[in-house]
Amino acid sequence: MIRLVAVDIDGTLTFADRKLDPSAVDALRRAESAKIKVTLATGNVLSFAEAAAVMLGTSGPIIAEDGGVIFDLATGRKEVLGDRVEADKGLAALEKELGKLEQTRSSVERLAGLTLKRGPPLGKIREVLGKEGLHLVAVDSGFAIHIKAPEVNKGSALRRVSELMEIPLEQIAAIGDGPNDVEMIETAGVSFAVANAVEDVKRSSTFVTGAPHGKGVSEAIDKILSFSRQP
Repeated sequence: MIRLVAVDIDGTLTFADRKLDPSAVDALRRAESAKIKVTLATGNVLSFAEAAAVMLGTSGPIIAEDGGVIFDLATGRKEVLGDRVEADKGLAALEKELGKLEQTRSSVERLAGLTLKRGPPLGKIREVLGKEGLHLVAVDSGFAIHIKAPEVNKGSALRRVSELMEIPLEQIAAIGDGPNDVEMIETAGVSFAVANAVEDVKRSSTFVTGAPHGKGVSEAIDKILSFSRQP
């Protein structure tokens, strides 16, 4: 039986242009109506994720900043699982090597890392960070390049949510599409890659939906609800 579903936002609940897929809204509300808590797990900042959770009506703890921040709407409790110190050192090293880099608009709000606008080659960014011996990874979410500590990821945050909610990981499902969802997909007891997901996510998932984006989420939620109906 699944008691909590962790779901990515961009590219999963939304189309590629980041517009919300209405199919996903109905799916999440079906899950919540069935007493399955939904956790939004996003690379975006907490303020964005919190607003999305309120509008969508999800009740599970929020995972923001790719696992760097956890926030429980019900209790107001916030945990920060990383910091910016090493990331800022990484940015300085990158700009020394590559010239001025443009951060995303939300980057200044981040508590557990930073985000760059896509453009610089990911391989070159990783090469510079490695050469400097910094405890950092660079992950391309498909929407931005995230610079953060390797232990800051959605999988680590999902383990913490499991502890906080006292829900075993085998009773948690995850749904995602991008490279920054892999750890979450691998951590959950059952997992779904929507049809538009990258190959790493598909390979790591228990199921791959036939439909992309929100329709894929709807398909996944229907499957999860069917588990509860099985004898």
